[in-house]
Amino acid sequence: MKTLSRRAFLSAGTPVLAAAQRPATGRGTSFDGPASVSADELTERLVYRLTPRDSLHHLPHYHHRFLSKRNSFALVASERTGSRQIFRLNLPAADMVQLTSGPDIHPCLPTLDHKEKKFYFLQDNELKRASAKNGRERPIYRTESGWRMTGHLAISGRSRLAAVVEMRQEDWVEGFDEQYAKKPRCRIQLVDLRTGTGRLLVGENTWLAHPQFRPRSNDVLYCHEGPWEKVNGRLWLMRPGAEGPKNLRAREGNERLGHEVCYVFCPDDTGRGATVRCVDVNTGKERVVSRYTRFGWLSANDDNSVIVGASRSLAGPNIYLLFSRLQREFTVCEHASSGKAYPIAGTERSDPWASAPEPVFSSDSRWIYFVSDREGLPATYRTAVPDLVEETRRTET
Repeated sequence: MKTLSRRAFLSAGTPVLAAAQRPATGRGTSFDGPASVSADELTERLVYRLTPRDSLHHLPHYHHRFLSKRNSFALVASERTGSRQIFRLNLPAADMVQLTSGPDIHPCLPTLDHKEKKFYFLQDNELKRASAKNGRERPIYRTESGWRMTGHLAISGRSRLAAVVEMRQEDWVEGFDEQYAKKPRCRIQLVDLRTGTGRLLVGENTWLAHPQFRPRSNDVLYCHEGPWEKVNGRLWLMRPGAEGPKNLRAREGNERLGHEVCYVFCPDDTGRGATVRCVDVNTGKERVVSRYTRFGWLSANDDNSVIVGASRSLAGPNIYLLFSRLQREFTVCEHASSGKAYPIAGTERSDPWASAPEPVFSSDSRWIYFVSDREGLPATYRTAVPDLVEETRRTET
């Protein structure tokens, strides 16, 4: 099981990107679609390709709010202008507007504000806010000298605070295992998005990653990054004003687990006996949701009633729904992704997770969005599931 996310990989490559990318221009430029639709070979469900086949496209990390509530647009990463930038993808027409330009864009974390008129993103060591319509931007916060942003960002539900992970510059090294072994000094800064001022939430001599604001609060869930089989106490919760962070789930024996409140639990490195589990952040009580049979990536819909997952198996490269109360899985369609690496435009590096499906629900649970290279280069797709999943109304977080 891979232990380094696409976001962490791209962040680790920032020094190379900065040297190799040629500055991109065209913020606010519009591009035609077109989209296409076809019947899935396995289930005959209609699958819509939303981005062109002649350049690489992928979705942001599923933690982030990149889909509009009414499914009228999405934020996507695209290489159609020669470097990886953030675009607005208008739906259903699938025309696109370039929203960022220049080097060192962190492409996996653009996040819409709660009104969906602006979005937040990281470029090099700066947090920026930009128009979700034309990309007009302004800087909000910049990391102080001696520190660097690692490419991990969270925005609170009412868009009042940002959580940014920073690492001491002298502790930054190339390589996933090497960075873990370094035990770098990291910190999570809480940034007031109105004033741009930052204050320390937590600082540790370990690799920190994946901050997430808890619903309707300023509590921040985060993880200790590193190989699943080595990190002890992966999940942590920090409440502003508390004496210190709280470990939610200690590792026991050879078990492995991910960095979410709902995660894949593996008793050992064989994967046999794996389950999907959730932990209560208040009590620490762990609940087994179901057996883990096929999922390589998973995320829940807005009311946590259904989990969507994608198989890593090349023998059955499918998108599945897991109905936790019924303990039942349902095949939606094939993602048919190869899982192979792709060059990063303008660099000499490759992105090994460019074609990772990473399926997500729309806010109303009527659509599933995913990535696949089933027609060539990685592209963004969606398929409708109102016949399978009850519509949800997004609650403000």
